[in-house]
Amino acid sequence: MRKPGNLGGERPSPSFLTQEQREALDAALSKKRAEQPAPAPAAPVAAALNGGEEAAVKPQLGKNPHSEGMKTKRDLQHDHHLNRKGKGTGRVKKSGAGGKYTWGAQLLSDGDEEAVDVNDPNYDSGTDESRLVSFHEERSTQIAVFKRAVAMLLEEYFNSGDMHEAAVSLQELDHPEFGHYFVKRALATALDKHGREREMTSVLLSSLYNEVIVPSQVRKGFMAAIESLEDLKLDVPDVVEQLALFICRAVVDDVLPPAFVARIDGPPGSLHAELQHKCSLHLGAKHYTERLLRCWGSGAGFKFDETKESIRNMLQEYAASGDKEEVARILRDLAVPFFHHEFVKQALVRGLEDANQEPWLALLAQLNDSGEVSISQMTKGFQRVADNLHDTELDNPQARERFEAVTSAAVAGGWIEDGFTGSPTSASTGNGDASGSASAPFHPSVQAFKASALDIVREYFDSGDCGEVGQRLVELDEPGFHNIFVKHAIQLAMDRKDREREMVSALLPSLVPSVVSRDQAGMGFTRLLAGADDLSLDIPDAAHLLELFLGRAIVDEVLPPRFLAESVPHLEPDSMGIAVVQQTGTMLSAKHAAERFDACWHGGLATIEALRAQMDSLLREYLSSGDFTEAERCLQNLSVPHFHHDFVARSLLAAVEHEGQAGKVLGLLKQLADSGEVTQTQMAKGFGRIDSRLADVALDLPRAPELFQQYRHEALEQGWLTVA
Repeated sequence: MRKPGNLGGERPSPSFLTQEQREALDAALSKKRAEQPAPAPAAPVAAALNGGEEAAVKPQLGKNPHSEGMKTKRDLQHDHHLNRKGKGTGRVKKSGAGGKYTWGAQLLSDGDEEAVDVNDPNYDSGTDESRLVSFHEERSTQIAVFKRAVAMLLEEYFNSGDMHEAAVSLQELDHPEFGHYFVKRALATALDKHGREREMTSVLLSSLYNEVIVPSQVRKGFMAAIESLEDLKLDVPDVVEQLALFICRAVVDDVLPPAFVARIDGPPGSLHAELQHKCSLHLGAKHYTERLLRCWGSGAGFKFDETKESIRNMLQEYAASGDKEEVARILRDLAVPFFHHEFVKQALVRGLEDANQEPWLALLAQLNDSGEVSISQMTKGFQRVADNLHDTELDNPQARERFEAVTSAAVAGGWIEDGFTGSPTSASTGNGDASGSASAPFHPSVQAFKASALDIVREYFDSGDCGEVGQRLVELDEPGFHNIFVKHAIQLAMDRKDREREMVSALLPSLVPSVVSRDQAGMGFTRLLAGADDLSLDIPDAAHLLELFLGRAIVDEVLPPRFLAESVPHLEPDSMGIAVVQQTGTMLSAKHAAERFDACWHGGLATIEALRAQMDSLLREYLSSGDFTEAERCLQNLSVPHFHHDFVARSLLAAVEHEGQAGKVLGLLKQLADSGEVTQTQMAKGFGRIDSRLADVALDLPRAPELFQQYRHEALEQGWLTVA
């Protein structure tokens, strides 16, 4: 097994990478940077916030505004424009003269104000008005700059969907005490937008909670939004309903405590009282957890797999109806201008499959002429099709000829950028062959192996059987293609949940080196790094996920630490792959790197078998004690709501096997459904699993079919199973 900090017999190190390994990586990165001229200085993120003003502050995220032209406390103390007092104020000056109907000190002085000596034994900072003015002016400026930077941060997040970048940008602002301003601004901005942005805001707040923004600042931000209800209602008429959903969703996401709702106070008939009432209704409804998790709709535009499905359905309807106006309307409603390249790609692929490309050309031409799809997004979509044209030709031999005709029409119509040639990008040239060489001929069995590899991974996600995966790879008898399996296993997991990501991370050590050689594993990761820029088009947080997969593979000894330095020469300068390698090296150089990467998928269980063993233990303890509260708590602690169907199936088997305790088991399932801990979807899926295996179960338990039908009828009748 691995020995963190003691790789290859070297002296233990406080970080996972040794000093020699870090130096080798730094040298490789420096050499790669030297291959490209230094980039021009980037424009400040918050540039031109106060354009045109003499004392404009132009901060960059994470920069100290005082270092860029802002007046310091000392400057403000000696600024006569700020410290000049008006006549006849009636206030006695510290020098002992002045005030209404007095001679004042001016007649006794030389015309200059007396400087305040902070070293004077009689100095009182509480009455030093210059210090108070300085502090409040400085604080006000900091808040104003922070708010403007947050507005730009949110706008960029809504456009890109990059949650990791938003978190990093907020941290770089380096004002944790202003976290409540961010929360309030995020809520106010999302209230005036569509369901997509509201879903993105709920997910963002959940990810930032207690990581970037402390809980007290989150609560303070929500309370500030509540106090602004009257103002918000002027712009958002249904603000009470929408803010109630935000609050309840935050409760479900464990961002706010349930007791927070009780703190919303107001006289009867007021907006605050109405808000509290709506929150109570939402949180008191049956299955409120599942309802609130989808309170903003499907979240299209944030959940990219759902957006792809929406685009696919849209194009399917267009193929039948030919209604271009309807396509434009649906595309506008999706509100994903940064993802229009996916629409272009899918439309082109469908057009290449059709002998008549005219309807698809007409659709793209109209969307371009109307401005619905920008030229940059159109070009990106064309480029993605060009990058995968080799694979497309395997299923459609006429694809290249048709694509060239479509490209010519697009160039003539001005839909795509000048200079577009339709040739693949350098990052994609190695995707079609096993060797990674752009000039190598495409092996005819690669496509078949790729299809088999994807089937193996998908079945593994259902079964969790690592041994079965290894056996099937051996049966395929294509060890030279194992890098394709590694690449696609990781790529498929990246587009899924943490459960699948943990499963793939746990699978690789079981295959390497017994089934998959280390060289093939390294080649698979290299191909992923080389295609990272393209991968980010489909998976916006691809860079961060690749960092975790790569770091975990090194910690699990799937790859040697030297892989980081050795992979750099194979990557393009200034590419996302280089950034991933560099960041992974930084993370591995930190203390407790091994422990962090072990838990990188939020403590997911390494094997499905371990999870099932815990569920069986939970059931045994419940049948012994009958303590529903403890059983529910243990199920919550497993943190696998996506796998609750397996718990339902195992509970039903227990009820069949221990017929005398069936009532207790069914009572547990009923209470879990009523409390919302197990959703109706998971409940129905669990019943479905047993139904599909009933013939096999009956071999060991002959009464299983009869008892199962009885249990299902009882569940449907009592209402805790709504789908038969």
